[in-house]
Amino acid sequence: MTIPEKIAVLVLGCLVAGTTWALSPGQPVSPKQFFPSRILPVYAPDSEGWIVTGVASNGLSFGKRGAESTETYGAQAFVFEMPPTPDSGSFVDFVKKRIASMNPPPRFVETASDYQYDEDRTCPCVNVHITFDDTAALTPTGRQALKLQVTSRYCRHPVQKNLGFGVAYSHRGKTTDESMEGAARSFIEAISAPQLGSNSP
Repeated sequence: MTIPEKIAVLVLGCLVAGTTWALSPGQPVSPKQFFPSRILPVYAPDSEGWIVTGVASNGLSFGKRGAESTETYGAQAFVFEMPPTPDSGSFVDFVKKRIASMNPPPRFVETASDYQYDEDRTCPCVNVHITFDDTAALTPTGRQALKLQVTSRYCRHPVQKNLGFGVAYSHRGKTTDESMEGAARSFIEAISAPQLGSNSP
């Protein structure tokens, strides 16, 4: 099983040098299974039924099917290069542009979005809630128009200042999942960058 569309990430060579993830797409994971990294330690979602859908030098992605044949859930944690952002407005603009580039029209039509800058952490972040009409989602029966909703957090790394990291939880289906927020918050809140880049295994 694969998730039809994953949030794209930049592959940064040797970003997590010294970390070995003996994983491959399709491999099942346990609830809150831990994947160590000196840059961004990752936990799998806190529920049953998830598998690995992507492994890269800069992050991991997970997925599972929903109750309907066209319904899928995704969860990703990733690191990316991040330019200087002198103020909160430029930080939010950077996140908006990044998300737009990963979900480009005409396939993706944004129907609702909310971006909230957050300084109440060890590093500046932007919390995002966004919904799209995916006009050509790949399903077992071919391309269909589905709803894609994403809850995510984008932050500047507290130690590696030229890097950012993102954590996202998504749902794609014929309708939105109004109960997704609790699971999304659990996944996102569990993942944060270490204060000292060399302290994590």
